[in-house]
Amino acid sequence: MRSANGQATIDYVALIAVVAIVLGLAIAVAPVGAPGIVNAVTGQIRHALCVVGGGSCPNPRAKPCVVASRRDLHHFAVSLLIVRLDHDRYVLRETMSDGTVRLTVARSGAAGLGGGFGAGARVSMKGQGVAVAEEVRAAAQLSLGHGTVYVARDEREAKAFMRAISDGRTPAPAREVFVDGGLRALAEGGIGSAWLEGAAATTIGTRRDRSTGQVTVGLSASGGGWGGLITAIGGPAGAGDLGVNLGLTLDRRRRPVELSLSAAGTLSGGVIPPLLKHALGSASAADMAGRRWELGARLDLRDPLVRATWARVRANPANAAALRALAETIRDRAYLDVRAYRTDNSATGVSAGVGVGVRVGGEYDHVVDQARLLAASSRPPAGLWERRLDCVPA
Repeated sequence: MRSANGQATIDYVALIAVVAIVLGLAIAVAPVGAPGIVNAVTGQIRHALCVVGGGSCPNPRAKPCVVASRRDLHHFAVSLLIVRLDHDRYVLRETMSDGTVRLTVARSGAAGLGGGFGAGARVSMKGQGVAVAEEVRAAAQLSLGHGTVYVARDEREAKAFMRAISDGRTPAPAREVFVDGGLRALAEGGIGSAWLEGAAATTIGTRRDRSTGQVTVGLSASGGGWGGLITAIGGPAGAGDLGVNLGLTLDRRRRPVELSLSAAGTLSGGVIPPLLKHALGSASAADMAGRRWELGARLDLRDPLVRATWARVRANPANAAALRALAETIRDRAYLDVRAYRTDNSATGVSAGVGVGVRVGGEYDHVVDQARLLAASSRPPAGLWERRLDCVPA
């Protein structure tokens, strides 16, 4: 028995030595090896060591990319004295890198107080139009929205789903349902054919995945500004926007399983955030001026280190040290994604109104936003940045 125990101990020590040697070799080749190979090797070693240690062993994987999207939005608004009412409906079509197509159908409404001074009118057709305004107006509103997500297996099924949606029918059982509400503020001003708009919103909502039973609670904040000169043949215009969303995902038993942070915005003036330069490479970054970018981070809350850090934040959300520790943990343990898109926008609509403090007016806009993926990179926990060749071929 003593001989057998001694042999088992020697085998265990030998196993640890082999693991240490392999881990050392992986670290040594990391600076010069292909990122995909290095990430695969180090990821499997980390997972194996976690299994041997008997702990919770999350193994995060890349999610499919949105390679192309098209959003068809109809917007209505009415101003009557001090009340402003808005209604939006949109259909979002997203082609994924795995061949599936996500279709989102959403409606939202907003009501609040508003007013203005002056008068204005605008007519546009596919981005070109005529506007005359001597007006300043603003509004603050409460908003409420809801929507449904359908997933088609391929393009053929997606076209059938779109025909059903256009006819007002339910194309298939919903994959996800969501609802959200919040506050938003609007401000606009115009002199002649020059105009300037600004908007900001904060919302909170929930999203339920019917296939997995998971529920995601999200908090988002966004802001943007638009301005330009409208003439009969079109004119120069500028726009900038930024949105941030924080999400907490719960499993069927309502236990936290993932914390996510995402941000999206429009680049202008050739200003490229350092993270995008590093992740997408200088060649891709150079093509991103004036494009849309998206950044996502996913943190598995079942990771023991993450769970301990998250528990400190939950116990005292105002603790600066706990928040810094969470930020460092997200940096080191999160799965990161960066994407850049080429965008195209077209708007057709009409609006008119007059105000002397109180305001009477209305507007209608049909906006089509399209995007196509230019570049995508990802970084697994404690790994290296690598191009997503499954999304955008080299």
